[in-house]
Amino acid sequence: MNKKGPRSLDPGETKKLVLITVSACLGLLAILSAPSSPVAQEVVIRFQKPLQHEVSVTLKLIQVYVTDKKGKAVQDLQKSDFIVSDNGQPKEITEFEKHLLAGPPAKTAPSAPTEKIVPTVVPPQPQVLRRKFFLFVDFAFNNQNGIQKAKEAALHFIDKEAGYDDEVGLISYSTLKGLTIHEYLTIEHQKIRKALEALNVKDIAGRAEDVEEEYWRQAVEGPISLGGVVSAKVASPADWRQEMKNQAQNFILKLTALAKALRYVPGQKHFLLFSTGIIRSLIYGGHMGNADGGRFDAGDFVLRTQNDEMLKELSSANCTVFTFDTRRTAKVPSLFTYDEQTFGTGGRNIFTASGAQQSTTSVFKDDMLTGLDTLKKLSGTTGGKYYSNIENYEKNLDQVQNLTGSYYVLGYYISEQWDGRYHDLKVEVKRKGLEVRAQAGYFNPKPFREFSDMEKRLHLYDLALSDRPLFQSPLTAGMTSLSGPATDAPYLFILTKIPAATIEKLTGSKVEIVSLIFDEQDNLADLRRAEENFARHQGKDVFYASSAVLQPGNYKCRLVIRDLETGSAAVASAKVHVSPKPEQGIRLHPPLLLVPAKNSVYLEGRLPGKKEDKAARISWNDYYPFDPGAFSPFIGELREGTSKITAVVPCTVKGIPLPTVAYTAHLLNSAGEKIPVAISSLNRVIKDDVRIQLLEFQLGELKPGNYVLYILAEELTTKAVSHTQVPLIIIP
Repeated sequence: MNKKGPRSLDPGETKKLVLITVSACLGLLAILSAPSSPVAQEVVIRFQKPLQHEVSVTLKLIQVYVTDKKGKAVQDLQKSDFIVSDNGQPKEITEFEKHLLAGPPAKTAPSAPTEKIVPTVVPPQPQVLRRKFFLFVDFAFNNQNGIQKAKEAALHFIDKEAGYDDEVGLISYSTLKGLTIHEYLTIEHQKIRKALEALNVKDIAGRAEDVEEEYWRQAVEGPISLGGVVSAKVASPADWRQEMKNQAQNFILKLTALAKALRYVPGQKHFLLFSTGIIRSLIYGGHMGNADGGRFDAGDFVLRTQNDEMLKELSSANCTVFTFDTRRTAKVPSLFTYDEQTFGTGGRNIFTASGAQQSTTSVFKDDMLTGLDTLKKLSGTTGGKYYSNIENYEKNLDQVQNLTGSYYVLGYYISEQWDGRYHDLKVEVKRKGLEVRAQAGYFNPKPFREFSDMEKRLHLYDLALSDRPLFQSPLTAGMTSLSGPATDAPYLFILTKIPAATIEKLTGSKVEIVSLIFDEQDNLADLRRAEENFARHQGKDVFYASSAVLQPGNYKCRLVIRDLETGSAAVASAKVHVSPKPEQGIRLHPPLLLVPAKNSVYLEGRLPGKKEDKAARISWNDYYPFDPGAFSPFIGELREGTSKITAVVPCTVKGIPLPTVAYTAHLLNSAGEKIPVAISSLNRVIKDDVRIQLLEFQLGELKPGNYVLYILAEELTTKAVSHTQVPLIIIP
């Protein structure tokens, strides 16, 4: 068997990848997680024209909000009331759904489905287009009290406002860490709650508005002089103001990149941004003081251009931003603090040769020294709303609920084009006097090679965290998890089968393999990444093994295989229980099922470590050995008529001299009926305290259905017993 395979990351690289790739836990990639359930936007139906090329048709789904003159949601419209045009061309609406907000959202699934009209064409039915919310906590332009209130508001939204099927994600921005996706879109809201509670106020970079206030004060009055000595810091206000501009620019560019990546996520995306906002004068400049003695700043043309581009991209990606200004929670300084610092040292005169100057330290600050205007512009341009006082978050979030809770989903068919072009979209209603809010357009998909770094990250988050990824339907792969007997610490082996049919579609020379393990709290317990050229494995099944040393407990495993040239991907997942090693007696470990086969390829992502590190040298086939020329691991479903199956069954024996172990087995069907199974022993290997038995099970003639194979071991001298089990699915 070929044990040489892709290299695993060392611990430092793994930690870095966790922060960059799935920060939940990323602890997302949570990306990555127990699976969430984002909704697929497009259903692809393919027709074959005789002697011509294949034609693809895509079902496009859009969310539409309709209100009357009083701003109240209109809930009685039907499919025939809507008119949709795509790039000026009228479209026939074939899919129609109503989503009506009636009182507080339920936290359990409703007993009756929402009204739905079946499309006139009968494709595989898409899932409902759910509401999507990103909770966005800004650490860079904020204060400690503001962060605390933001967390309170976000938790209130999760507990009181978000519906059971709303998809929610959590994002933060800080100067040191940049843009972090703590949790990608998920309907498992407890994950969001845990990630919110873990947010650290230590990420706050400082009060940007204090820096800007000091800059303008000195611009008008000059630097503070203390005993004739001017502080070096305040003597160069332009330097530290430029640092604040750099911070603002980083925030704008990161949010622009995120907006571009979200173009391809279907439906309306609602951002709840908790921030004091970028200081207005950093971008647009302003004037302070009287006409003669004051200071005028024309602003920053580059920042202004980049900010406008960010607003455009958010709007194009159908991102609505509701801004919650956290400035009101800032500690109010003493009314006399500034006077004591300036009058007392002679550093300021109210009366000058030019007359009385305007005070730049009024408790009622000029709005150009705050982020109020930039937050208003952000929400106004994207169709959201600005909320000025975070203290009123309960009332304000209730309003957000009312604005977003009732909507319609319209669907129509278009020809699929992979050119990344933008489509203008227009939605109208025939009834007069109503206001319609819908996305202004959408982008065609584009080749993976043209994805930005942020788009590729979201693509990976989507695959790693979602049962129903938005970007594509993953290819087929299967996984089995084996709680191994190796070393003194509990050891987990993950074995994934990538079928030849899937390998054929991973044609690039560079394929990424990312394995993730999550504990019972959905924290990321292990992440490993490797690369392999699958082009050389065409026509063969590939088995990829990964391993980890873990504490006892329940875990969820997920593997993402992604072609870095085409974006084609396969996803596999499994659950496993890791048990502690017994101090006395016997313990059976999960079996590895085998079927007659050969010519498979075996790759392994090995644990990083020094050569003398025993754990780093352990391979899965050390404890699950078999002849690769005669067998290959079985992962999947058995065909009806399969009368026997082989398994490698490790059994740890501790504290028993000269043990004798006997094996028995039986099946349980879905009705709970016990079916006896005959066992034959083919081979046995002893390795340390582990007895590795190759067993053959006679299944007989099983009907299609779900079964559980129970394997029992008894040490005949001490009568100690242990058992393990594995599911079997028989298909016609």
